[in-house]
Amino acid sequence: MATSRALLLLLLPSLGTAASCPQVTQPQPADPRADFTRTFALAQPEQVGLDSGKLLLLTEWVKDNPLPIFSLLISRHGKLVYELYTSGIDREQAHYVMSVTKTFVSALVGIAIDDKLLPGPDAPITRTLPRRLFASEQDFARFADVTIQQVLGMTALDAPLPPHDQSTAAMQRQQAFWSAPNRVTFALTQALLPTKPTTFQYNDVDPMLAVGLVQYASGKAAFDFAQEHLFKPMGFANVEWMHQDATGIDNGGYGLRLRPIDMQKFGVLYLRRGAWQGRQLISKSWVDLSLLPWIRSKPEYAEPNYGWSWWTRRDAKWVRHEANGWKGQRIAVIPEQGLVVTMTACFEDGREEEVFGKIVNDHLPPAVRNSSGVSLPPAPTEQEKLKQLLEAVRGCQRVGASVEPRMVPSVAAKESRKPFTDGATSTPRRGR
Repeated sequence: MATSRALLLLLLPSLGTAASCPQVTQPQPADPRADFTRTFALAQPEQVGLDSGKLLLLTEWVKDNPLPIFSLLISRHGKLVYELYTSGIDREQAHYVMSVTKTFVSALVGIAIDDKLLPGPDAPITRTLPRRLFASEQDFARFADVTIQQVLGMTALDAPLPPHDQSTAAMQRQQAFWSAPNRVTFALTQALLPTKPTTFQYNDVDPMLAVGLVQYASGKAAFDFAQEHLFKPMGFANVEWMHQDATGIDNGGYGLRLRPIDMQKFGVLYLRRGAWQGRQLISKSWVDLSLLPWIRSKPEYAEPNYGWSWWTRRDAKWVRHEANGWKGQRIAVIPEQGLVVTMTACFEDGREEEVFGKIVNDHLPPAVRNSSGVSLPPAPTEQEKLKQLLEAVRGCQRVGASVEPRMVPSVAAKESRKPFTDGATSTPRRGR
């Protein structure tokens, strides 16, 4: 308890206190449900077995502490029951989700495998990536036994970048990464882990191989492939993928900007094993394999905790599968309770996992009144209080003055896109 209290006192004091939550002047849409209720249902908490009074306490906690949280959403059994925004943000604004991008890339690889554009996860990447991308025969031979699974599981490349590694070599690698006209080619020059596939190294270069597999197999930019197979079928809006290279290859490690409501939809898609509105967008087998942890991110861990760009957290109450982005971007799927929890934020002090853990371990379990989602008696008074408090929290300014522009939620795109100009492939393209 003392640790939690100290945490709350230390987190971003420059944001002020709960007193700095003025009334929001930015109007909500005339019908805030109209933009997504055709694809995503709304419900009162009690209708899915949650306690509005406990969610009210969670909301008060966010309001009363200067935490740099931009959004917090909760759904159960595919129905949205809780939608919190701060800083005058509304549902339409897209948020920069950092490494949550990697989890979307994993989904795109699965879709490409489902569509027979890519071979299975045990296949070497040399079977798909064009030979001309490799700098030499020696490099082609080095990658002959590097599989799609190893790329998605962070057990292929020895190529650390900041902020995970602050060494001079990592800084130089990052500069070369950013200036490379084709970052897939750059990735194919990097060293391999000496004991792959048993050594884990979280980095932003492995995902370039994954996104390259999708682009060279499909002949399309990953963003366009995602629009066709995920974003449009699920009703995503204002989505953007930043940081393409000069060739038009999307950045596999980070760069997506998404509405929190669309992050929720993605979590629900995995909760439902790849199904959305009766349509199987991703195969059940790919979803199951993606969520199954198979590698330890640290040797001292008793159990594997990383799958195919999904983390597994074994909390005191439940097991959650988590898409995880730096500074507080989260999509948590808790299958045994039918819950999806998403957060966007901008923590600059490294405590985002501690804060998110407090939300899902301390505040959420008391709100879950039954494990089946059976409805509770209506609680109109508590529901009205919750509605009013959520509106008040929207006036709490949590976007600090020092927040970099890409992290500031907005409707407008922040970069222009380039066409994918190197789309020739050695693999026959087939589709659904």
